[in-house]
Amino acid sequence: AGSVGILTPAPPARGPAAVLWAALWEAGVPRDVLRFVDSGEGDAGRALISDPRVDRVILTGSSETASLFRSWRPDLPILAETSGKNAIVITGSGDLDQAVADLVHSAFSHAGQKCSAASLAILVGSVGRSERFRKQLADAVRTLRVGLPTDALTRVGPLVEPASGKLLRAPTQLDEGETWLVEPKQLDDDGRVWSPGVRDGVAPGSWFHHTEVFGPVLGLLAVKDPEDAIAAQNAGEYGPTAGSPAPHPREGQPEE
Repeated sequence: AGSVGILTPAPPARGPAAVLWAALWEAGVPRDVLRFVDSGEGDAGRALISDPRVDRVILTGSSETASLFRSWRPDLPILAETSGKNAIVITGSGDLDQAVADLVHSAFSHAGQKCSAASLAILVGSVGRSERFRKQLADAVRTLRVGLPTDALTRVGPLVEPASGKLLRAPTQLDEGETWLVEPKQLDDDGRVWSPGVRDGVAPGSWFHHTEVFGPVLGLLAVKDPEDAIAAQNAGEYGPTAGSPAPHPREGQPEE
């Protein structure tokens, strides 16, 4: 309160950020209190963050970006939300129909790019062996409409940038013991539109277990019991969300 705010958007968010700030200025927020600086990711951005007149930085982005800012100015207070490896634990006492619906919505509604998107489903006991669960999940994922946001029926939109690095590895390369329950496909020429994918057989401690992937790829990791599930969920370095579906409404539901 009482401080000047400077918005420096990430390059893919320049347009929406400019529209937002123009609306706030038009609504009466003074321009000398609320500033918009499109500094990009080069020398201008580094000069801004390194300037001692900047008291603190509030960041939503990757942990790599937060570390980069810290390297530019070690004494800078940074309040950062850096996403993470989010997981949903599914047990045999859960409502599997609701679990599939919630899992698909969380993992793919924003093409996996929302900070709280589920990236991993931890399947406990019988669920890890359930063919019914896998078939239902695969059917639900395959029915999602993929396309551009100009189509009002699109459920899975494009990536903000063409896939590269770990975001390209996730839909194209499996690790030992993994299989595709649903194999993702690139649907455009530049690598921004992908059909959603589900990696089965993700092992504890593997690359996909620990690596944040900001795209439409979900991993299935099977464990023996709830204690192992909690250990797997807590094994990552960070993650803003964790979930578990509600129990099935019918008491005494047999595990499959």
